[in-house]
Amino acid sequence: MKKRFEGLLQHAIETAAKGGALKLESLPPLFFEVPKDPQFGDLASTVALQLARQARQSPRAIAETILSHFRDPDGLTTAAEIAGPGYLNFRFSPRFWRQCLMDVGQPDYGKPALGQGRRVLVEFVSANPTGPLHVGHGRGAVIGDVVARLLAAAGYRVSREYYVNDAGKQIETLGRSVLARLLQTYDPDTPFPEDGYPGEYLRELVVREREALTSAVFARVREDVPPATELPRRLKQVADVAVAVGGELAGERLLQEIRDDLRILRVDLDSFVSERALRAEAAVTDAIRALEASGLVYDADGARWFRSTGFGDEKDRVIQRSDGELTYFASDIAYHQQKLRRGFDQLINVWGADHHGYVKRVQAAIAALGRDPSCFHVLLVQLVRLTRGGEPLRMGKRTGEFVTLREVVDEVGPDATRFFFLMRKGDSHLDFDLDLAKKQSAENPVFYVQYAHARICSLFRQANTEGVSVPRATEAALERLSAPEEQEVIKLLAQYPDIVEEAVTELEPHRVVFYLIELAGSFHRFYNRHRVLGLDAELTGARLYLIRATQQVLRGALDLLGVNAPETM
Repeated sequence: MKKRFEGLLQHAIETAAKGGALKLESLPPLFFEVPKDPQFGDLASTVALQLARQARQSPRAIAETILSHFRDPDGLTTAAEIAGPGYLNFRFSPRFWRQCLMDVGQPDYGKPALGQGRRVLVEFVSANPTGPLHVGHGRGAVIGDVVARLLAAAGYRVSREYYVNDAGKQIETLGRSVLARLLQTYDPDTPFPEDGYPGEYLRELVVREREALTSAVFARVREDVPPATELPRRLKQVADVAVAVGGELAGERLLQEIRDDLRILRVDLDSFVSERALRAEAAVTDAIRALEASGLVYDADGARWFRSTGFGDEKDRVIQRSDGELTYFASDIAYHQQKLRRGFDQLINVWGADHHGYVKRVQAAIAALGRDPSCFHVLLVQLVRLTRGGEPLRMGKRTGEFVTLREVVDEVGPDATRFFFLMRKGDSHLDFDLDLAKKQSAENPVFYVQYAHARICSLFRQANTEGVSVPRATEAALERLSAPEEQEVIKLLAQYPDIVEEAVTELEPHRVVFYLIELAGSFHRFYNRHRVLGLDAELTGARLYLIRATQQVLRGALDLLGVNAPETM
């Protein structure tokens, strides 16, 4: 809708500037918004307020100048008004809305040509392979997946990636936890590490993999597996090896469970990058050497530091501890250096909100590596609070600590899980009502949207039975669509490309969810007040064309969210 009108307003400003009525050095981007109150028109622009400083005139005087140069030879508007300090409000003609409705049938409708083939890497989830995914991971997974879908729809070449933190202290802790659980299968009184991973999932894994674990441990020390009576004693003797093997094997099995959980949630990833592999390939030490060559590494207090304050960070960061152990940040530097070397134009990371302190330091590392840090974007995702019957739900069956993502998907299904995760902006806390997500009523927003699509499919099945078909755009009597409910649907359909473009440029998938709920409500109101079939041929054809356009947008938007558009419910 905005694109169709933007050229007219831009031409008016340029004409005023060329004639000397406006003194402008450059024309800023034209921002529009759809007024919440219809009395302010169909579309509003703040361009006069934007130009005030540059033109050295009051916004209202600028607005008057723009309108005096505004020309609309095709009759797309019926009114143009100035409101308040200088807002420009426009009302569109029935002809404009009919043209917008006809646009819906275009194959690229709702796919803004923004990417132009530029390469984007979206890294998301990246949970430590030390346990099952929880709902916070799931929210980040869905947001990352839908951001990738939106970017792909806008013409970017998108790669989806998971960074596996399979090295360092948490894997060593996992290994100690595995060894303790393994020994407990022989002696239940074996103590468990205070800082270990206590969930039932790990006990299940060790019982299931006991033979593979013991075989791998003794293969590493090049011995045959001892008899069961000797096994616990011998495992304690080779505890260091058992811990290393246990951490590696359990990490691999848990990562496979994570992959399975993501597949059930309809989240596909193109690649998994291992921190352990980066270290083995000397990528981390190579990155440190590159910083050393630029004089950006120094020694202090027995540790090695990256001079990140030179690039906007609030303090310098340790990259190697006094015991020689590389920090996670050192690995992050190497990982992002690798990303840049792979030729991506833009890097997008989806992180939990608790990682907000890492943003500045990674930006500093990218700048230190010689790249513009503006290519790096982080989406922070806040926590999810699960509720049932209005009460918070904290405990999970398998972890004893948190509810797993799999438990939620098993209970409410992937459609509701994905939709509910997207119902708030990512950096806002989210309450996820499990009971509401299962309701088959208008109270449940995902049911409400999907039911709109299913209703349309049912109507088309009936029309097919009666031998009634949808006319072509050039043959449909769209001027017959004059009822308020019809006009409301048309105006929302016209907004769809703008909504998608805003969701892409702002990296905010929740905008599509809000739009879908509004469009579904508008369609249900139309459907409940107006017949479609059994009317005169012109009106029936026009209304069939309208609901076909609605069906197309509902299906396209749901597909962007990775949510099914059912034909029956």
